[in-house]
Amino acid sequence: MTTTEGLPPAPSPIDPPRRLRYNAIVELFILGALCLILMIALSMIRSLVSERAERAKSVRAEIASSWGQNQTIAGPMLIVPYRIHYSDAQGKALVRVGRARFLPERLDINGTLLPELRHRGIYETVLYGANVRVAGAFAKPDFSGWGIAPEDILWESAVVTVGIPDLRGLRGNPGLQWGGTAVKFSGGSADTKLWASGLTATIPLSSSAADGTRYPFAIDLRLNGSESIAFLPLGGETVVSLTSPWPAPSFGGAFLPESREVTASGFKARWSVSSLARSYPQRWPDAGDNNEAIVASLSPSAFRVELYAPVGGYQKTDRSLKYGALFIVLTFVTFFLYELLSPVLLHPMQYLLVGGALCLFYLLLLSISEQAPFWIAYASASVATIALITAYSAALLRSALRVAGLATVLSFLYGYLFVLLQLEDWALLMGSIGLFLILALVMYATRRVDWGAAHTGNVRRA
Repeated sequence: MTTTEGLPPAPSPIDPPRRLRYNAIVELFILGALCLILMIALSMIRSLVSERAERAKSVRAEIASSWGQNQTIAGPMLIVPYRIHYSDAQGKALVRVGRARFLPERLDINGTLLPELRHRGIYETVLYGANVRVAGAFAKPDFSGWGIAPEDILWESAVVTVGIPDLRGLRGNPGLQWGGTAVKFSGGSADTKLWASGLTATIPLSSSAADGTRYPFAIDLRLNGSESIAFLPLGGETVVSLTSPWPAPSFGGAFLPESREVTASGFKARWSVSSLARSYPQRWPDAGDNNEAIVASLSPSAFRVELYAPVGGYQKTDRSLKYGALFIVLTFVTFFLYELLSPVLLHPMQYLLVGGALCLFYLLLLSISEQAPFWIAYASASVATIALITAYSAALLRSALRVAGLATVLSFLYGYLFVLLQLEDWALLMGSIGLFLILALVMYATRRVDWGAAHTGNVRRA
């Protein structure tokens, strides 16, 4: 008669024995170390993404340097010099020349932007030709309240200046129509404190003109530029109207358009800015204590439209890399659960190879996105990665059902990541919900595992 006294109980056929290569805690530490190693690889790929993005930026700058940089139309501004009398330390009377600056009562700008894409190698940038008409009117300069004697005002030296940051983009020889008189521009800014480069014209002003006299003006500019064009609202009322066949503009700066219409065939936009919405006045002299503060406040008041062209999926690739550690951890957890809950025995080297495939996904994504739209690059890289890991796992998991489960997990992860990359505003919420559900699923799958028995012997369910 056979007795079983003193022998361990036979495992239940419902609860077959499981085996791990190492103690469960030791194996988790090993997997954690592998994750840290793979983090180094991900950081190297992220550095490569930054390097390629900087390279694309420098190529765009090189193309723009021979065509025209970002342009800003500032002005026109009327500058009238005047004499300032003062005494030195010894009481000697001296004279220096100051400048009084006057802004137009009204400024109307109408322009058309004609964009085109230029390529250099795999990189591209958007350039444009702008046809802009600047019109408006100045009032006769008013020096009242400044304590300047009429005989000290140098009317004959009055100039009109327009700020243009990159004169290499200027096409033709623009002229100024001043009160019905044609006046020629010369290159250079009349006041480098205002803007470093621009156009200047000496205009006919007379001290004998009656108060309330208006000086209408008009300037026709043809400019080459790249990526964006901006305007300073220097008028008592500034109205800017722009049209362009570019279908994807981005509006920014201190003021947004009052109205805009964006379609697949282009855009129309109109800005209307009052001088009351700015932080600087319509006139100020050099002698003012706040002169430097006024000049410094001009540039921040600019508003612009940007015509950026897509230059690869660098930003989205960089964003996807932020989820790289999560992908590695979740894939490792999937393999670990197979090892824990089924008769599958895996080596750390096999985990490392799978992790290497996960890292190469981002390298594929970067390289393909430089040649094709991002969604094609993402689909190609994810399909290749899932196919590689699934084919490799077929020899490790030894079960079509387990392999199908792994492929489903990977497909879900890459599909979910693609959705997160599209939902920028909702990415945090969707990511948090996804992580919560994944954690709940892992907790459910391991709810009956007796972790105290998870060693190289039997792993029993509690």
